[in-house]
Amino acid sequence: MMKTLQDLIDESIFISTEYQARLAELTGDSDWSVDFSAPSFTLEADNSVTLNPYLLGTESESRGTWIWSWKELGYFPDAVVAPAIQTREGGAQHSIDELTTDELTLKDGLARRLALAAKTLTGVYAHYPVQVGPGVRAWILLDGDLLELEAPTVNRMGRVMAQALQTGTAVNHLKAVDSYARLRGAHIAWDTEATAVITASDGALRLWFDEGKISGIEAAEPTVDASELNRCAAHAASLREQLRSERSEVENIAAAEASAQTSARAEQEAREKAEREQDDAQATAEREAAQRQKEAEAREEAARAEREKAEREAELAAAREAENVEGTTTTDRVYTEVEEPYNQAPSEDIQPGRVTTNSLPAEQVEEPAANDRSDEQIDDTEVLETETVESNDYEVVDSEEKRRGYKPAAFRVAGDAPDLAAERKEREDVEPEAEQKKEKKGFFSRFFGL
Repeated sequence: MMKTLQDLIDESIFISTEYQARLAELTGDSDWSVDFSAPSFTLEADNSVTLNPYLLGTESESRGTWIWSWKELGYFPDAVVAPAIQTREGGAQHSIDELTTDELTLKDGLARRLALAAKTLTGVYAHYPVQVGPGVRAWILLDGDLLELEAPTVNRMGRVMAQALQTGTAVNHLKAVDSYARLRGAHIAWDTEATAVITASDGALRLWFDEGKISGIEAAEPTVDASELNRCAAHAASLREQLRSERSEVENIAAAEASAQTSARAEQEAREKAEREQDDAQATAEREAAQRQKEAEAREEAARAEREKAEREAELAAAREAENVEGTTTTDRVYTEVEEPYNQAPSEDIQPGRVTTNSLPAEQVEEPAANDRSDEQIDDTEVLETETVESNDYEVVDSEEKRRGYKPAAFRVAGDAPDLAAERKEREDVEPEAEQKKEKKGFFSRFFGL
């Protein structure tokens, strides 16, 4: 018979509530520690309280998913993950996707619903969510001798059912009541779908149902004797033992899958490592090729610079060779250490002076005949000149007569107005005499403007 996820939840909701109450009695407010390698779940307040933990899966708020522990095997002992695999195998028989999909999107109450379904399929009825990181909780199932329940009583069963119904988790109350009675070793008799009587060692209860929901509960007369109750208890124990035996067989499946997953992860890690090494080798080769290219470009650039330098030197040598004309001296050879030989500042030790020019009297120079020689053949030695630098303001005295008739200009201080009348009179006194002497000037005097 195929079942749904809700059917499995309904079958475990009442017995789960009773086991959770028993677990609360043991743990109270005590701190706890879990060691999956042992495996053990220990209360810090009382080290004598040790239970067996089984990892179902984890819910991550940051990731927003539930992950079954059988998704990644090999990190925990086979016994620790066996109930999760047992749940998966049972879910596969009933085609329940929530129990066979390794990762599920979180919804409100999903982790608790999955844990309740797993309890029906594994026979481990207590659970405990433990915080293992920021926003990450691991859901574990717990069992052990300290969690074993006492023989059922109708009073306790009535309180448990009333408490469980307050959560609103159960949907099919008929299925929930029937499963609870069988799993607890009590006897249940159905008169119709509307009423049932549960008999335990301390009495009986009648439950009324309306449209599949419990509508009432009252005391009733027992319907069976003690021997039948013993048979029911033995049947309940056999159901739990059957599920425990199945869980032991599942451990073999867990071991095989863990080995396969470990090998697959090792191969994946080896491939990733090889890919990383290949990428690193390729990156190294590319860097080395780029470095070689860079060095080659640098060598080529240096060679080009050397060629350009040699070409420039050859051009300069050719230019110097072209200027090396016999009988001439170029400025670049005279001023070898000066880039601009013509652009020189005057020496600091130069002294001001007076410049005078003397020439022979006109009557002592014979003018050559017109056809004797050309102007270009005149020897410069025929004219005697003497230059003396005396000051920056100088006057040229070009003849004996002019020197005798020379009169210095009226002295004036800078800023005084010139005596124009006196200067004009001096010029009038000198000019007639100069006109008379003008006719006596020879060729050189006329040529040089003297």
